[in-house]
Amino acid sequence: MKRFTQSELIEFVNALVNSTKSALSDSLTDAIAKKYLQKMEIDANELESTRATILKSETSKQILEADRVRDRALSVFRRLMQVYELSEDNSPEAIAYEELNELWTKKYEALPYLNLAVETSGIEDLLFDLSTSKYTANIQALNLKDAVEKIRKANEEFKQIYDTSSDENQKRSNYDARALHLDLMETLQQYDDYVNALSRSSENNKEMVALQNVLQETKKNHLNYVSNRHGKLTIDRNEATEEIA
Repeated sequence: MKRFTQSELIEFVNALVNSTKSALSDSLTDAIAKKYLQKMEIDANELESTRATILKSETSKQILEADRVRDRALSVFRRLMQVYELSEDNSPEAIAYEELNELWTKKYEALPYLNLAVETSGIEDLLFDLSTSKYTANIQALNLKDAVEKIRKANEEFKQIYDTSSDENQKRSNYDARALHLDLMETLQQYDDYVNALSRSSENNKEMVALQNVLQETKKNHLNYVSNRHGKLTIDRNEATEEIA
């Protein structure tokens, strides 16, 4: 679910809230669960409103598209790297993958989910790390030079659009949308943990079991929906232009 786009996250939260209301009607008594659901519904509506504001502005559309391109470049780099995850033990490819994967997971996995300015700085740090002697041989071993160049190019193009924009309100809207996305994702994770923990804590907690069933069913349906939609997309190793969620 961490890979959901903003629109996919909004759809999921709305589906979860509506399914929960249908299943439990007005009988939900757990105050904490009710508070989580209310917060998610409010935040999803606010995120949807913020996105609508962004999409009305040509400047924001350009910023959003440039950000999408560099997020896609990061995703392509990551996926091309993972091709070598099952390389023969102690082979140059296996060693290169382990070192690059450790760097990615420790420092850069969250890049696509950070606010725009922080992501820009983070990508510059990533590119610097990958240019050092410690990792250049790994990039060469896994044939990732072109993928790294696409990240660099996408980040430079984003900076050019973002830095030359004179509309600070639109920059703020994009920043707010990122922050709302992260906050909504965090609340959803907390709700998930809360419901799952309490549904297992007591066999007599029928209400929490019902909430857990709704949560799991909504997850399954939405993940299938997202997976089917993105399953039609491919990664071209040379061009790598398809959007991957």
